[in-house]
Amino acid sequence: MATSTTPVQEWLVICPDFEGALQRRLSVRQQHLAGLKEDPEWFWLFGGAMLEEPIKEGEVPKMAGSAMLIGAKTREEVVERLQKDVYVTGKVWDWEKVKIIPFKSALRKPL
Repeated sequence: MATSTTPVQEWLVICPDFEGALQRRLSVRQQHLAGLKEDPEWFWLFGGAMLEEPIKEGEVPKMAGSAMLIGAKTREEVVERLQKDVYVTGKVWDWEKVKIIPFKSALRKPL
């Protein structure tokens, strides 16, 4: 159990999409992004879509899942938050294949 003195740790999270979930992803994407804004500023350190191939101009990116770095005291906090996400409840992310890995950044830079 985390206490108030437990430090925030970094968690690298890989969330593959269910096969054929692109249309479900696109239909709930705005709801997903809005939900991220409700979390503490320090929770989402970076995140974005994993792609099947590089983006081609004029085409919808072929998204295959998500990768993110999360700041939380425990793995359980990460699991609890992710399970509430519309990408889980809406069957976009394949929860059985999600990986939550303890992580320590050596470098983080914006584009």
